[in-house]
Amino acid sequence: MSYQLSILIVEEYENEFSLLVSFLQQAGIPTHSILHAHTVEEAKLHLLGNRPIDLVFLDLSLQSLYSFDIHFELMDLKEHRVHIIPICEFTSPQTTLLALINGAKDYLIKGEYGQKSVKRVIDNCLKWLNEPGGYFDLKDFVSDDLEYGAVWDIDLIHSTAKRSGKKFYHSLGYQESEYATDYYFWQRNIHPEDYYRVEDAIEQSLKSSPKRYWEVEYRFRRADASYLWVNERGYILYDSLGKPIRTLGIIVDITQKKKQKGFIKSNQVQQEAFFYSNPYPMLIYKAESFQILEVNNAAVQKYGFGYEELIGMTTLDIRPKADKEWYRKLKREIITNNPFRHWQVRHQKKNGEIMHVEILANDTIYQDTPAVQVMVIDITQQVVARSERDFVAQVIELFNQKNSMIDGLSECLKSIRNYISWEYSEIWLSDTLINSTKLIASNSFNAESFQLPIATWYFDESFFKQKLKHHNIIWIEDLHHLQTSPKRITTLEGSLQSAFLVSLPYKRNTTIWMIFYSLKKIKKDASLIQLFEGISRHLSNEIRRRNSEEQLKYIFNFNRDLFGIVNTSGEFVQVNEGFKDSLAYEESMLLEKSFYDYVHVQDRDLTRNIMDDLEERDITSPFEIRCLTSNHDIRWISWSATKLPGEDLIFLLGRDITNIKKHQVEREALIEQLTASNEDLKQFSYIVSHNLRAPLSNLMAVVNFLTPEMITHPTLDFLIDKFKKSTQILNSTVNDLLDILVIKNKVTIAQTMIDLEEKLQHSLETLLYIDSTDEYNIRKDFTEGKWVYFNQYYIESIFQNLISNAIKYKSLERPLELNIFTKMTSTHLKLYIKDNGLGINLKLHKHKIFGLYQRFHENSESKGIGLYIVNSQVRALGGTIEVQSEEGVGTTFIISFKIRN
Repeated sequence: MSYQLSILIVEEYENEFSLLVSFLQQAGIPTHSILHAHTVEEAKLHLLGNRPIDLVFLDLSLQSLYSFDIHFELMDLKEHRVHIIPICEFTSPQTTLLALINGAKDYLIKGEYGQKSVKRVIDNCLKWLNEPGGYFDLKDFVSDDLEYGAVWDIDLIHSTAKRSGKKFYHSLGYQESEYATDYYFWQRNIHPEDYYRVEDAIEQSLKSSPKRYWEVEYRFRRADASYLWVNERGYILYDSLGKPIRTLGIIVDITQKKKQKGFIKSNQVQQEAFFYSNPYPMLIYKAESFQILEVNNAAVQKYGFGYEELIGMTTLDIRPKADKEWYRKLKREIITNNPFRHWQVRHQKKNGEIMHVEILANDTIYQDTPAVQVMVIDITQQVVARSERDFVAQVIELFNQKNSMIDGLSECLKSIRNYISWEYSEIWLSDTLINSTKLIASNSFNAESFQLPIATWYFDESFFKQKLKHHNIIWIEDLHHLQTSPKRITTLEGSLQSAFLVSLPYKRNTTIWMIFYSLKKIKKDASLIQLFEGISRHLSNEIRRRNSEEQLKYIFNFNRDLFGIVNTSGEFVQVNEGFKDSLAYEESMLLEKSFYDYVHVQDRDLTRNIMDDLEERDITSPFEIRCLTSNHDIRWISWSATKLPGEDLIFLLGRDITNIKKHQVEREALIEQLTASNEDLKQFSYIVSHNLRAPLSNLMAVVNFLTPEMITHPTLDFLIDKFKKSTQILNSTVNDLLDILVIKNKVTIAQTMIDLEEKLQHSLETLLYIDSTDEYNIRKDFTEGKWVYFNQYYIESIFQNLISNAIKYKSLERPLELNIFTKMTSTHLKLYIKDNGLGINLKLHKHKIFGLYQRFHENSESKGIGLYIVNSQVRALGGTIEVQSEEGVGTTFIISFKIRN
């Protein structure tokens, strides 16, 4: 299911809404939005809004008397394009009828539906969502043993009709123009022999009180003048004064069913088969005296009386004693004057068990005696489930009425104990983090006469420190099954005989334990456990919700950032402390004006444009504007705005960045100043270097011009020799500085693919002729890679500088060994140049290794500039260089070149 649904749930109770939402999530239903309406009026507002609605879950108990009106009224708001799934209290003829009108079996029964049934119902609905045409055009019914059917809706006030069922009517040979809106279509085509019988059934229903329906079988004419048998179920809608205003219902083709059963023409034989073979209890009793005349086998089994016992009884004898007086006072005409009717009462079995039943009754003649035939449907489970759901809702309401969750739980404890009629109850709070347990509330049937001894408990404190699954309902006799449970205390002063407990998550590391005690010996009760599973599930949801709300409230109110909620006009609805602190306004003053009133006038248009974008998208990108404080100071705030789903509200999140802005201005000024200073230094270097070149060249030319024959004085010869050496050193230094300036100032440096092995060989040939008498052992290994993307001049300079350093600082105790090789990683090719020379003390000199004019050994030839140049060349082209060295062992330089894709 890839389509994301927009769902509206019309449900009065929060716990029922949360339960349905949880089932939708568990079923994996992809949803775009889930909206909640507590009333029909709220539902109408949602349906009239701009947000599209695909499915509506409608709780029929909101307006049970007029639920069908509501059903069609809601559909009319969306031009019959929305699919409504009714949520019914219990199975009844009205429920079934509405479900069929709504699309065949698409309804949910409270207390019975779950994850699978919710998914099934939605899957059934999806096939209609994208169909063309109106609501009525979609209703072609197919039942298990009935082929085709149709829906009709008759307006009794305006004499108008709406009919659906293309397949059905087309199979009869009728066109849509003939049946869809013709008010008299039905009257013209019902078989004349059946007309008055059916009309009488409808008239009798119209005369009865609200919530009456009829069901009849008759013959209906096809376009070719032949007839088919149909079954019709109809329902009547009333206005607030009890006047019938509409009828609606279904007809289904039962011709094939009649043929398959070999249609019994004798009505008496047919009725007998229906009566005695019915799986539901059936009774026939005298209309005047209520004496039972006949029962079927299902009635004998249901009530526990023998056949002869039941025949000798009246219907009053199967009523509980408390109900008999009410029944005797009931007006006779209400009971007997309607030929087809139903009601709900209580019946009592022979063993004293009381059950809630729904009675479906019709008048009949039995052995020439006016009688009433009834079918009895046991709805005890549905009624009990409804009662328990109402009680659970009442418990949740009690909990939510208290600001303190502990106070709310105490109220729940009292209400629950009264409901189940146990004598004593209490609440414990356990905290596993600090290893503590304490009693926080207790309640007894009679606080004055009933005292539970504090010194003895069914459960000692160590029990509450266990981590059990929440919603566990633990009966006292089950404690020995828990491996971690403490030894049970088997006797108590006060004669408490039974107990059970329920665990609820409270807050982090803490658990609430609700415990109930009784003076009676009560066995484990499955129905009680089921009730408490519902209570604990809903209470847990409410506790989590309130914990989340408290956390959100704390985050909102006490966050140092600016949190605010505004409407689409920019007017404040709520602000937090951070808002008040940053802008230095009281909350009342902030709520009096619009958000835009606090924005700097030069930033207001920008802000309005950004906020207007929320019409197209739900969240803005961060934006920075200036805001005004109460004392007219300017504060820079970085904002983001989010539109709250389903509401015309916007959540604002701001962070005061005034100090950041100040530092940013200061940093930019400093950068500008450093850039100017750097340019000055470059200019100075250029001027010094270039201005020295000409005089220096002249000096060297003059010195070189002097020959030994020209110098006769020994002292002058010594001075000229020193002058000549100093001039050469100065020339070398100036050349090095110029090289460095070229490296530092070149924005683009030519690069190409270079063979490291070839460049190394060329560098060695240049260097090793210097001292060819020394022994050198050089090992090379470029098997892992030898190609790099680099500058040719730079790579030769790097090889020459590093190898010449190895030669200069070789050890006098051993021949020089050079090991030059490469290693490949996922991102770099690494070049290793390793020697066994004097080494460097990195503890003393590591931070100075690549500095300018740094020397680490006594060597008159060293200028301390080579490693600086190597480092500059490597980094200029995006590489890195590192050094590993140990005095007396040797040095390794590792250069990392980026791999070119």
